[in-house]
Amino acid sequence: MVGVVIVAHGCFASALLTTAEQIAGKQEQVISLDFAIGENTADLQLRIKEAIRGVDTGQGAIILVDLLGGSPYHAAAIVTMQQPGIEMISGVNVSMLLEILPVRNDKLMNVASAALKGGHDGIRDLVFNEVTIVEGRD
Repeated sequence: MVGVVIVAHGCFASALLTTAEQIAGKQEQVISLDFAIGENTADLQLRIKEAIRGVDTGQGAIILVDLLGGSPYHAAAIVTMQQPGIEMISGVNVSMLLEILPVRNDKLMNVASAALKGGHDGIRDLVFNEVTIVEGRD
């Protein structure tokens, strides 16, 4: 099973995992790492390496970061370049995470593709031209 490490500013990573588990149930081989104010990227790199060791059982791991170019991105990019069998994707959202959880027994590159698709598909500009009320629905 492909392992997952979520890395994000503040409490976003742990909130994403909590949300995903509320919807999809408890997940194995998934770790969230929150990047706290005042933490340096060198320490974050070490935590990412340790997290990968904890989730990668031989099929690789995918690192999901919140912001392209942010500190979690840079720390994860260094780790990704140093270790084979690691994919990294920025712009993590709930849809992305939920898309990959059921397909983690697939090849790493297919899980990465599913992450990109899920993240993209979960973003929509909804424009309502009329309001339809359906009885019996909340």
